[in-house]
Amino acid sequence: MSAILQPAHVEAAEARLWDALIQWQPQQVNALLSPALFLTDHDGQRQDASALLAGWNARRIRIVAIERQQTEQLACGAMVLVTGEMRLHLDGEHGRQLHAMRLLRVWARCTGAPGVHLLSLCVLPAAPRAH
Repeated sequence: MSAILQPAHVEAAEARLWDALIQWQPQQVNALLSPALFLTDHDGQRQDASALLAGWNARRIRIVAIERQQTEQLACGAMVLVTGEMRLHLDGEHGRQLHAMRLLRVWARCTGAPGVHLLSLCVLPAAPRAH
């Protein structure tokens, strides 16, 4: 395996992750998450867990659709930073909801399948929408 992580490999991993979240496939999701995965908030403070992911995992929240806006990538050796606006269409205890955010992801090369895993996730407020 090359020491350099290719952005196309990350794009494929992200597509598998989004599909697995929509189809509620926890094993496929977990295969793409690093055992050392850490989450941060918009202030850079480490979070113990994501309420959204916990609700999804407990089947209290269903992700109906994921709308991704244009993403930007920065590749640096064995890691790729991906950032972009996302809109999650959720169905759960409180009915249908739309959750807009800017999501920063750090993907890192790994030795096991699938060869790449999500190392870090930071949820930021979405940019104001233009009218």
